[in-house]
Amino acid sequence: MAPCQSPSPGGLSFSALATGFLHTCGFTNSGAAYCWGDNSSGQLGSGTTASSSTPGAVSGGLSFSAIAAGDVHSCGLTSSGAAYCWGDNSSGQLGNGSITNSSTPVAVSVALSFSTLVTTRRHTCGLTSTGAAYCWGENSSSQVGDGTTTQRLVPTAVTSP
Repeated sequence: MAPCQSPSPGGLSFSALATGFLHTCGFTNSGAAYCWGDNSSGQLGSGTTASSSTPGAVSGGLSFSAIAAGDVHSCGLTSSGAAYCWGDNSSGQLGNGSITNSSTPVAVSVALSFSTLVTTRRHTCGLTSTGAAYCWGENSSSQVGDGTTTQRLVPTAVTSP
């Protein structure tokens, strides 16, 4: 994520940006999130699956302090550390206990306070303020870090050997 100091052509000034496979998201100084690009799985968070060539507001009125973009899903972190994700959920990467896509932000279902979120193709990880790591989603190559290859639909603690 890199700060954008000058306003975009639409008049928005972003504090941070995150890029996914075919989409980009960012948030403003006030924490309002905007996404643009491909939206085939709802990864723009607009409540639809219509793609957009310009920044559109993420639904729900949440205020984010961090944002991450995976292949075709996105996640945001509120100032209180609550995690929300939207878009493709075919491997449980939204962390809400299901594999149903969502075109609006859904709360990650485990009541943890995260300080950082990272996303990749089909899984998501977060760090708590105490440094505990949790991951969820695709786990075919043990990328969740729990010693298994079982897909995880909610945040699962990364375990040590």
